[in-house]
Amino acid sequence: MVRLAFFDMDGTLCAPRFYVNGKTLHGMSDQEWLTYCEKNGEDGYRFCKPVPMVTEYAQGLKDRGAKLYVLSTSWTEWEDAAKRKFIAQNYPGLFEEVRTVRGDAEKLPMIRETAEKEGVRLDECELVEDTYSTVLAAIVAGIRGTHVSHIYCNLG
Repeated sequence: MVRLAFFDMDGTLCAPRFYVNGKTLHGMSDQEWLTYCEKNGEDGYRFCKPVPMVTEYAQGLKDRGAKLYVLSTSWTEWEDAAKRKFIAQNYPGLFEEVRTVRGDAEKLPMIRETAEKEGVRLDECELVEDTYSTVLAAIVAGIRGTHVSHIYCNLG
């Protein structure tokens, strides 16, 4: 049984879509992203869309009693604020909290810390992600790792 579930945001809970100089972009370079975040602040995700299948998956976990968290890599406070606003507007009441880390390598320690604080075993935790290396690292650590494509294919 999953008691704690952690969801990545970009590419998992959020289908990226940004407007820059009159063009729709679904991604950009790191430097372009930092400039975009600084310019748009907490509105940086305003054109992004929630992912319905992932929403259903998350709601199913919550309905079965799991606590849900967003766990996303973010480089700046502007990006942190934008992610929190996107989740509040698109997933009201679904997640306990939006947590951000400054690098993907910080995700597993954050899950361990939360599990310890909640008195939950690691094998009762799930990480839903779109980065295979992070999913595999979770599995090796004893955490259920679910790649977002498994949800799309109804395998999650």
